[in-house]
Amino acid sequence: MKTILIQKKDKKLKLVIKKNGLKNSIIVNGPLGTISYDFPNAKFNSEEKIFVKTSNMNFLIKKLKKLIKSVTTGWFLELNLNGLGYKSFKLDDKIALDLGYSNLILYKPTTKVKIRNFKNKIVLFSLDQEYLYNVASNLRSYSSPDPYKGKGILKKNEIIKLKKKAKS
Repeated sequence: MKTILIQKKDKKLKLVIKKNGLKNSIIVNGPLGTISYDFPNAKFNSEEKIFVKTSNMNFLIKKLKKLIKSVTTGWFLELNLNGLGYKSFKLDDKIALDLGYSNLILYKPTTKVKIRNFKNKIVLFSLDQEYLYNVASNLRSYSSPDPYKGKGILKKNEIIKLKKKAKS
């Protein structure tokens, strides 16, 4: 196990590289928590060196930057509920979405993501960017954006180009 300490502005990060059986994983500890990622293409020959193909080097560097950003600031995503009567509210430990259907849609978030809901807005926060976008796509699948009416669940600055109605 190789430990690297990184000082970034007033925050100390701990980067741990270790081999778990066949998996090569990098674990990053920071002020917001801990996140790990398995690198299938990297070979950890000894505790001191990582061997990566040159084609995967850019991927490794970008992934390390994302992991460091995850534990220092985290990832936020804002969803807007556009539509007459579209709203969200908290019901016990679940989020209830009223999207014009006959029943409410209940979504129970996991511990990986934190959801803060307002009347027509949902703000998601997570340390894992991929998981955050998966949760957002699951929520968007309940009411995908309609190109004719312009209603649905949209990301923060997303604009829908409306289509014209067919003339008869």
